[in-house]
Amino acid sequence: MLRRYRVAESDMLTRARRSLGMSENEFAALRFLMQQRNHAARPHALIQHLGISSASVTAMIDKLERTGRIVRHEVAGDRRAVSVTATPLAKREMRTTFEELDELMEAAVERLSPSEINHIEAFLEVVTDAVEGSIAA
Repeated sequence: MLRRYRVAESDMLTRARRSLGMSENEFAALRFLMQQRNHAARPHALIQHLGISSASVTAMIDKLERTGRIVRHEVAGDRRAVSVTATPLAKREMRTTFEELDELMEAAVERLSPSEINHIEAFLEVVTDAVEGSIAA
């Protein structure tokens, strides 16, 4: 069932991404920026996070900038370095996408009994611990 949920969530995010006219990497980059302090990061952080080339990140940043989703800023103290920041448009689009997912989950949880919720929480804790342990190994 967890696998089925992950596929359903992925499909929902794919539909949202497509409706916004974004590639997988563009969507993942904006999601990453939303998780960063000040919703900003240097291109190198995007290269590491997405696992793509510098040229690909530059082209992606160019497109996200053209569509009004990010802005480039010079990094204080280093004229050659830049940082990219999510714009209010990108923040609104990402918030809307993930609020919809949160609302669907909350509606589903409201249909469960406290006992069912406790069992699900225990299961997710055990699974999360197992996955985190495998990553650390």
